[in-house]
Amino acid sequence: MAQNLVCTISYIEFGKGDKRLSTSIVRLPIARDLAIDLEGWVAEGETLGNFLDNLPCVIYECNRSLELKFISSNISKLIGFEAKELIGKRSLWDERIVVKDLSLVREKLDELKNLESVSLIHRLLDRRGLPVWVYHSLQAASGTEELFRGCLLRMDGEAADQGLSRSSVDLFLHKIGNHFQLLRLVINSLKKVLPESRETEVLNQTIDSAIELARSFSDYNQAPASWSAALDMTDILEAAAVRSQPDFLQKGVSFDPEIESSLHSVCVSGDPFLLELAISHVLQNALDSTSKGGKVTLSARAHSESGVIPVVKIRVLDSGCGIEAKNLDRILSPFFTTKDGRYGLGLSTADRFVTMHSGLMQVRSIVNEGTEVTIVLPAASLEGLSPK
Repeated sequence: MAQNLVCTISYIEFGKGDKRLSTSIVRLPIARDLAIDLEGWVAEGETLGNFLDNLPCVIYECNRSLELKFISSNISKLIGFEAKELIGKRSLWDERIVVKDLSLVREKLDELKNLESVSLIHRLLDRRGLPVWVYHSLQAASGTEELFRGCLLRMDGEAADQGLSRSSVDLFLHKIGNHFQLLRLVINSLKKVLPESRETEVLNQTIDSAIELARSFSDYNQAPASWSAALDMTDILEAAAVRSQPDFLQKGVSFDPEIESSLHSVCVSGDPFLLELAISHVLQNALDSTSKGGKVTLSARAHSESGVIPVVKIRVLDSGCGIEAKNLDRILSPFFTTKDGRYGLGLSTADRFVTMHSGLMQVRSIVNEGTEVTIVLPAASLEGLSPK
């Protein structure tokens, strides 16, 4: 994690609304890997507002009630919202931070009560509802406990990924899979010379489960094999629906795909196999949660607001058992499950693949009423889509 540096910005006030750079007054935290040549950035006589707009990071000041007192206008370049839409409100914290990242942000805000500065990496939602990775540095304001200041620096998704290398995980899965196969051979040999027993049967079932778990995690760890700049999401959604249809029929659950024609006006970029697999995992989760006689709906459309590049919105709604509120924050975490015989890698795999495509997956649920999974993906091109 990058450590904090301090960028000192100075100004004196010549007249109403005319703040010009001068001696040291304002101190703001920035990321260590963000090098700024102040002399190069600041022309003689330039206003403070112009200077802040040209910084490659967004700076803000906030009170402890999380109401923004100030934010630089270049926030519009980061997430598409004008500064005036955010100042005086809590919306940057309540509406723009991805739900999955909220607990980490809250933890860092609590730490700031006792520390001079903290930093973290998380996601903000832009105006289209798509995630933007940011390095976020916060600093307590000197001389008052009521204010803190922060800096938001955009990152790409690869820079935000701090996990194990994929090659290391692949090697581990390959080696552990070899061990499981060897154990299975030994058990099969023992069955030929020893009488059947409950112990050997349980051992065999356990090994089968372990092999299935390794296979599921191998799916989770997949990287894009082929990347296309112009995918038709209609084809991908229909393929996932056709693959899932027999399972719905077998269980007696109604399955209703509602794919709007507006999708033909846009295309997305990505790996078609991983996107189809993500949809299939979400559909399988909905099926697992829904009893015989229930209903699952898959809907999809292209959505655009005036002047905003469109997105693809996919929704899977089921009439199943629902998810308890206490579990919603963990439902997309790998290996978390409340279902017997499951490994907790279905929704987390879907979420991982959606994130790979610069998209966002969110889950809402009410116990005994059902669950709604929403996926938002950026559209790569637009051909005559009317704003909705």
